[in-house]
Amino acid sequence: MIAFYQSGYRDFKTYHIHFVCRYFTNEFLKLVSYKRMLKIMRGVLVPLCSYLTHRQVIAFVDSFKL
Repeated sequence: MIAFYQSGYRDFKTYHIHFVCRYFTNEFLKLVSYKRMLKIMRGVLVPLCSYLTHRQVIAFVDSFKL
């Protein structure tokens, strides 16, 4: 899920077909289908949100010259 949101693809189906199926087939011998991945993503959303809120990483950019 994180890789999808950082990828720049507009929808998950395009990301799965054009990126995951193309580049990750060799790394994962039994690649999960698109429909199965949607079912898995439903169960991952709450733990992922919990992880990200407890991690509390704060980053900012300062434009002040050093």
